[in-house]
Amino acid sequence: MKLIYNHRDPVIEFGVEQLKKALELKGIYYIEQFEGHGTVVLPDQGIVIRNIPTARNQAPLYANEAFRIYKSGNRVHIEGSDSRGVLYGCLEWAERIGRGADLKANEEISREPALGVRGIKYNLPYVPFDDGDPFVLNAATCMDIEFWRAYIDMLALNRYNCLSLWSEHPYHLMVVSSKYRETNPYSDVQIDRNIRFFRELFRHAAHRGIDIYLFTWNIRLTPEVARGLGLPENVGDYGDMYDELIHRVGLPLNRFRGQSEVIRDYIREMVLQVLLTYPELKGLGTSASEWMDGSGHEREQWIVETYVEAIKQSGRTIPFIHRTNMQSAGKEIKELVQPLFDPKQFYISWKYSNAHAYSHPEPQFEKLWDAWDGIDLSSTQILYTVRNDDVFTHRWGDPDYVRAYVKGMIKPYIKGFYWGSDGYVWGRDFQHIDHGHKTWKYDFERHLLQFQLWGRLAYDPETDDSTWTYLLQKQYGPQHAPDFLQGLRVASRIIPAVNRLFWIDYDFQWHAESCLSQVSGFKTILDFVGGVPMPGVGVMGIAEYAQAEQEGRLEALQAHYGETPADIIRILDESAKATELAAAHLETILGEYRGSHAECTLLDLQAYAAMGHYYRCKFAAALELNRYRLNGKSSHQEQAVVLLEEACGHWERLGFFWSQHNKPYFMARVKRTFGYPYYAEDVRSDVELARRFEP
Repeated sequence: MKLIYNHRDPVIEFGVEQLKKALELKGIYYIEQFEGHGTVVLPDQGIVIRNIPTARNQAPLYANEAFRIYKSGNRVHIEGSDSRGVLYGCLEWAERIGRGADLKANEEISREPALGVRGIKYNLPYVPFDDGDPFVLNAATCMDIEFWRAYIDMLALNRYNCLSLWSEHPYHLMVVSSKYRETNPYSDVQIDRNIRFFRELFRHAAHRGIDIYLFTWNIRLTPEVARGLGLPENVGDYGDMYDELIHRVGLPLNRFRGQSEVIRDYIREMVLQVLLTYPELKGLGTSASEWMDGSGHEREQWIVETYVEAIKQSGRTIPFIHRTNMQSAGKEIKELVQPLFDPKQFYISWKYSNAHAYSHPEPQFEKLWDAWDGIDLSSTQILYTVRNDDVFTHRWGDPDYVRAYVKGMIKPYIKGFYWGSDGYVWGRDFQHIDHGHKTWKYDFERHLLQFQLWGRLAYDPETDDSTWTYLLQKQYGPQHAPDFLQGLRVASRIIPAVNRLFWIDYDFQWHAESCLSQVSGFKTILDFVGGVPMPGVGVMGIAEYAQAEQEGRLEALQAHYGETPADIIRILDESAKATELAAAHLETILGEYRGSHAECTLLDLQAYAAMGHYYRCKFAAALELNRYRLNGKSSHQEQAVVLLEEACGHWERLGFFWSQHNKPYFMARVKRTFGYPYYAEDVRSDVELARRFEP
């Protein structure tokens, strides 16, 4: 067999590498011929891989990043109109080789992306948005190019084309300016080493068809930078949004930062140096909200005089992503910032599900919060920020949920999304005990299915289960992959169901996997009694359900809702039982496959089952206490106590399975130690709270 391709294109070459691996695993001998080296004679049997460019004044043969695979006799042709399309065609055919699939006569495969931007939101651990073990324990990992090569390769294999890197202030690590040399604490040697590191990171991403975007938080500095600018160190306390400096600088701190000419010029200079130093950097993103003060006009003018001016001075034409959450300045964005960019180079970003992507696949916060007030959607490109700040420990993988979520994002004004977390870093796996069945190094390897689902389904939402079972064979073997997929599918329905019935907007307020909050600690049964459902998606709350039941109008009211508390409790019960059955079946048949990811995932499934039963009991108890509150019948209180006593046993089992292979860590956004046994007393206290509950 002969492979014919353009070896000068590193993106296509990466795809060909996957083809060659697939052929070698099947024992198929091949030879290579490079385009542009002598006369290329099409073989009778082989694979011809070509980028078909669009001729001038002609419509493109293929859409951006699309591919087509067809056969001519025994010769396979893989074509696309750009390097990424050809890459994805190579990846598709490599998988078909691995699965032993072929094309029938006159059959072809044509694909194009459902969403143009398919990205990752990666909060960097240097000057991070928050502190905690995920950032502290990954500081060295995220300055290791071997990690980034492995991570970026994984993204490319799963059809991602965007990696957004987020830091409150990355400049001192990435660039140096003679104008502000005293703001950078590093030596010239270390600065040079850092620049070479980031250049290699950006170059590797470009060679894998991944665009890098750098997101920063507007006016935030470090104490070293403030000192270097001749300002009090507290001006650089990037975690301080309050007014503790009024006696030093005469203004509220954030007001001072925004009005300071030296800070304004420093940020502009740093952005300029980043753009000049890293030509591979695709674009920039920021907001004019968090930690900024002043009117919408003042904040947007600051963006114009810093970020936009730096882009202009660099001479580069790059995409600019303007985040809008918490801002309410759509009119000012439209008038001051948007006109300064080519419409195809300007994006607005919005938190699609707030902090809880695993809740409902069609969140409605755009409508509920008037997201596009003052913004012309007919001329504006929108990117969704999809936040998973719920699942950091147990594997997650429900193809049906992600498919529905992706399809819900497909709207005329939506150009794509990036997903990730504010409170977690998928770098080195620091949670798992470093012995026993752990055979991987990085967290994304443990959670690989989650990454595969979001990337692959965003490219092709119709990707079916045969793909997931094939991909899971590497971790679980051909025999057990379907069973693990089914187990993960039903287990992964638990946390979304919990979030739909018990909703709090932000990650620091509520983390469903742990039942913890930075604001109030462990969420007690009293929190659940007064809890509210996810807004806008047709879920009836517990209190409303009990009230309608008491008044005899429940049946009529249910017609206006898609889900009731009874439905959620049923989903939790069914999902927990189905997960238990899947885990019991796997435990029986694994045999010599008991180890590595198989054993680890089995423990995850057993933990999920206990988690589902725990939340089932807690919701049901909350409903009983609401009934008791309304009618005073002690039988409801007694039943709540019974349910919460049962919940204690489920929590104990959850802690047991978790502790078999995990260790505690200090969470970033929640500011608590993650570890179920540490909260066993809080769980038991729920029983007493129910006994003392007053109607």
